[in-house]
Amino acid sequence: MRTKYSIRELCDALQCSRSGYYDWIALGRPEYKHFDWDVAERVKAVYEEDTTQGLERLQMNTKNAEDKPLNLSLKRVYRIMKILDIRSITARRPKKYPRTDHHTIPNHLRRDFTTTGPNQKWSIDVTYIHTVEGIEYLCAIKDLHDKSIIAYAQSRFNDNPLVLQALNQAVERVPQYQREDLILHSDQGSQFTSRGYIAFLKEHRIIHSVSAQGSCADNVPIESWFSLLKCECIYLHRRLTRIRAKELVSTYVDYYNLHRRQKQIDELAPMVFRQLVLQ
Repeated sequence: MRTKYSIRELCDALQCSRSGYYDWIALGRPEYKHFDWDVAERVKAVYEEDTTQGLERLQMNTKNAEDKPLNLSLKRVYRIMKILDIRSITARRPKKYPRTDHHTIPNHLRRDFTTTGPNQKWSIDVTYIHTVEGIEYLCAIKDLHDKSIIAYAQSRFNDNPLVLQALNQAVERVPQYQREDLILHSDQGSQFTSRGYIAFLKEHRIIHSVSAQGSCADNVPIESWFSLLKCECIYLHRRLTRIRAKELVSTYVDYYNLHRRQKQIDELAPMVFRQLVLQ
């Protein structure tokens, strides 16, 4: 169509640069520059199964798709996403706080999130979910080795019973012999420094660890999961009731534990990786 329109007009219409067009001409219109719509449609189909996927997860899920898996490079998946205008849901960067070592309970973790097996280090915290009926509080416990959510509990009150409910679930699901020398890390919230909480940890021989005062980065594993939950699930729905909020959290925990692949754990879902390690 260059005989009818100027190169500038055509490039503007196709949203490409004139220099890129002339480079393509100079290279003899190489085949590798062509766009494979069949591949793009297959990537798009994988994306539409879960529209919260970002670049890396989309690549992993495309490679492990049950129907016609494709092993594509990150660069190629990115190009397809850009052309098809596929956008991931990105989490907000957490606010940084100055680190301080002032605390009354030892910080055994000290931002060392490395492990050699499950049930060595757990991270616990409470977050809130806005509903039309008021704030719904969620307490969750995450294993730092396989990234799985061990237990969680919800309540309209941010209090000790909420935290102890999640703890009871965790110790029932993971017997004592599987959690020797377990470190449970939290911030310095009142629930995590209360007498009841401390007594529970002593009774079940769990090592108590807390973050430095005002340093949320010390407990980033569970904070990052809360961010995923809200960005990939909660924020996609409006005017939630308490019952609906509970349903969404339950559904997302199952999806996250059983189906959401992660590159850090061999491109497997947390519970799949956990079962392989515990075998």
